[in-house]
Amino acid sequence: MIEFRNHDGFEKEVSVFERRFKNVRFSLSGFKKLCEIHFNPLKPSPRIAPGKLHRITQNDVWSLWKTELPIIKSGLRPNQYPRIWFVVQGNTIVFLCMATHIDKYDDEEMNRIAQSRVTDLF
Repeated sequence: MIEFRNHDGFEKEVSVFERRFKNVRFSLSGFKKLCEIHFNPLKPSPRIAPGKLHRITQNDVWSLWKTELPIIKSGLRPNQYPRIWFVVQGNTIVFLCMATHIDKYDDEEMNRIAQSRVTDLF
């Protein structure tokens, strides 16, 4: 069983998104179900398309990933879906940050934020 945790910064970002898109937590729970299968440490089975899941960096302890989170009933087009950064370490997945192209985020800046939040945890 995979253990999911959220960085405090991620919780704040989800709260902001929740005001705009009420189904963000529901969509996140669906994504967690995919992660339980895709990142299962004993018997992984790919469930997230390779074109949607991007490994940012990794080391011997953890790997940092980015993907888009489809929000149901949001009216967003796929290129507007929020991106989420998360780290996988064994049977633990920690969600680090979230941003969307609607808000014109900078990819490199978000990667730096995610990496700094990883150092808060591991």
